[in-house]
Parts: sequence; C-alpha cells; structure tokens
Amino acid sequence: MAANDKELLAEIAELKFKLAEAEKAKTEAQEMATSIAAASSFIGTAEEQPTGNTITLSVCLNPAEKKEEKQKFKDVEVPTYYYTIDIPAGAGTNLMTNGIAYYHGQTYEVDLATLVDLKSRVARCWDHEKSIHSENENAYRKPTNAHLMSKAAAARGMQ
Repeated sequence: MAANDKELLAEIAELKFKLAEAEKAKTEAQEMATSIAAASSFIGTAEEQPTGNTITLSVCLNPAEKKEEKQKFKDVEVPTYYYTIDIPAGAGTNLMTNGIAYYHGQTYEVDLATLVDLKSRVARCWDHEKSIHSENENAYRKPTNAHLMSKAAAARGMQ
C-alpha cells in the first residue's frame, strides 16, 4: 500500500469513529425525548416534545389545479415530534388518522400536520367529555340578572 492509501484508510477509520459517536449521542437524545414524552402522561402534561428529526414530504404548490398532470410538487423538510395520546375513557381506545390507529397512553413520533390534527382531536374529546358529565362551565363567572328581551316585550310586561 502506498502512503496515500494509508492516510485515506486512517481518515476513513476516524470518520467512522466520529459517525458512531454522533449516532450514539443521537440515540441517547431520542431515548431521552421518548422517556420525557412517556413520563408527561403521568405528570399531567400532554405537550409534544421535538425529536430533532425531520422527514421529507411532497407538498403540492397549486392544490386548486384539478388536472393531476398539471399539479406541481416540492419536497419540504418537516420536523417531527413525540406526542402521547391522552383521551378520556368515553372516547374509546384510539384515534384513527390516515388509516393509522393512535392508541391512548402510547407515545408516537409524528410530523407537524399530524401533531396539529391529533392535538385538536384530543382537545375536542376532552371538551365533549366535560359536556357529557355536566361540569359547571359557569362556576367562576359572576352571575348577572341580564336577560335578552326586546323593548316591545318589556313594554308589554312580559318579564
């Protein structure tokens, strides 16, 4: 082997070592984010945790175009998040989105659009649960004696 080949092999070995260290650090960070997201369901917060990863999505630049061959697409890097599904018992066991079942209590890595959809649906499940169990939504509001009545009705004495 020539001296140049030995230098290249040494450089390759050094780069492989650095790559292994970077992968280990990335794996540790992902495990930490996963454990934080999993623990969040026990500490009362259901916030998303950024993973530091991205995925590539094809986004249509002219979605109003009806002819498929005229539509233009662009690849976009989108961040992903860990999110723990926390739905009330009356909502069932899972939420279905794009044919994927997201089960209560489980943590998933999702893109931003899916995260927004899941958070909205989880919030609506909890709002529905509150309305069913008739919690007093006006408990902290100041009571008023105001009534909506037209002036004509008030004049006729219909109070």
